[in-house]
Amino acid sequence: MKVTFKPWEEVIIHDNIHRSFDDFIKLCSIGVQPGGLAAPLHWAEGIVLRPSPMPPTESATKEMLEGKIHWLAVEWSEMPKYQPIIMIGDINAKIPVVNASDTAIICDVAKVLKATLITTKL
Repeated sequence: MKVTFKPWEEVIIHDNIHRSFDDFIKLCSIGVQPGGLAAPLHWAEGIVLRPSPMPPTESATKEMLEGKIHWLAVEWSEMPKYQPIIMIGDINAKIPVVNASDTAIICDVAKVLKATLITTKL
């Protein structure tokens, strides 16, 4: 048996949506029942993010086989220090946060997002 590891070559993000941390958390908590658990977020490089992958169309699948991932959008905010859970106080719910510091794709995307933030502040 042959096992091949082929990392992704490119992540193509079609919409980059930066939000304040408070606004991002409010949006991530929409529809979460009181006491419930929201969908997890990813954290790396001081950035917390939520990617929206492209639906698996024939052309998107073809590109994936060529090493390219398409994300419809990535919503994100700064979160300098990792924390595994973000509490949503008014409804006593939680948003889990996955520490993706050991995931190359998330780290690379976070670095680029952070760089876009720095250049837009100049």
